[in-house]
Amino acid sequence: MEVRNSSYLADAPVYDAQAHDAVVLVGDIGGTNARLSAWRAELDSPTATELFAKTYPTESFATFDAVVDAFLSEPAVQLSPPRAAALAIAGAISSNRCNMTNVNWLVDGDALSAKHGFRVSLLNDFEAVGYGIPALEPNDLVTLNDAPVLPRAPKVVMGPGTGLGAAQLMWDTGLGAYKVWPGEGSHATFAPRGWKQKALARYVTTLHGHCEIEQVACGSGLELIYEFLQTDEAANRPELLVGARSKKKAADISAAALLGTDPLAVEAVDLMFAIVGAEAGAMALRCLAKGGVYIAGGITPKLLPRVRAGALLEGFLMRKGRSPFHKILTETPLFVITNEKVGQIGAREVAKRLLD
Repeated sequence: MEVRNSSYLADAPVYDAQAHDAVVLVGDIGGTNARLSAWRAELDSPTATELFAKTYPTESFATFDAVVDAFLSEPAVQLSPPRAAALAIAGAISSNRCNMTNVNWLVDGDALSAKHGFRVSLLNDFEAVGYGIPALEPNDLVTLNDAPVLPRAPKVVMGPGTGLGAAQLMWDTGLGAYKVWPGEGSHATFAPRGWKQKALARYVTTLHGHCEIEQVACGSGLELIYEFLQTDEAANRPELLVGARSKKKAADISAAALLGTDPLAVEAVDLMFAIVGAEAGAMALRCLAKGGVYIAGGITPKLLPRVRAGALLEGFLMRKGRSPFHKILTETPLFVITNEKVGQIGAREVAKRLLD
């Protein structure tokens, strides 16, 4: 959720405004690993240098505070102590605190700030991705729909990974920069297009009682789509006569789709990307995202050959929709983010703002 003013503690030390750079602490905190890094960042540009990074298995630490203590005790970090920190966490943030879901940790930004003497802000992991977008380089992006990016226009970021993350970026005149507004729109009801997507929606609803967008547009969603495609009549899919139906992990489906060794895997990946593209187009229309729509997440960059095959772009453009809105989408830039560190970059940019 949003960066909150509660993390701007009145008694926290104030950084020398005359300085041109500073070291900031960046965190990517998940259920399995806590990745911390120290960056020397230039305050008036996106330029930054990573000074030290270390990954800490969550199972080895009783509390997150102990992880921070371990990181700050590293000799390389003690040479250049951080002056602010932003921590991206896989969980819901409230009042600069997060009770993590998959590990028994309470992360309290204000308490960390009081303990260590520098400002700390917590943010949702996909919110961090949003803050990373303005700092990306051109070679961090693959263009799918080549249209002009309008300065200060709304932007949308979304993408499939463990789940389906999404956020909007709106220009904040007071900040002189974009502010990210995260959301949970991926849990809205899936709106299928065409008979096969409608059959998929029925299949998922029969299994789970409801079909939301995320259930068919993420890693586990890819597995579910593959499972659904095997329910077709063998007369329509003779290859299903060769052996019994099988369940495959998302990584195996993706690998088979890239190699072209399993036609069902290719179809499953393309169907998922068509759904992702449709939701990206819907988000673009909701806020007229002429600043661009950016597809992130762990899955899409790894499957770029299938992305380039066109299912995602076709889903996005909504050719069979009403012509005025199809035209808006044709004029909306669409990109895939290939830089896997975009979330860390975003957290770094938030940490820099804490120095202002």
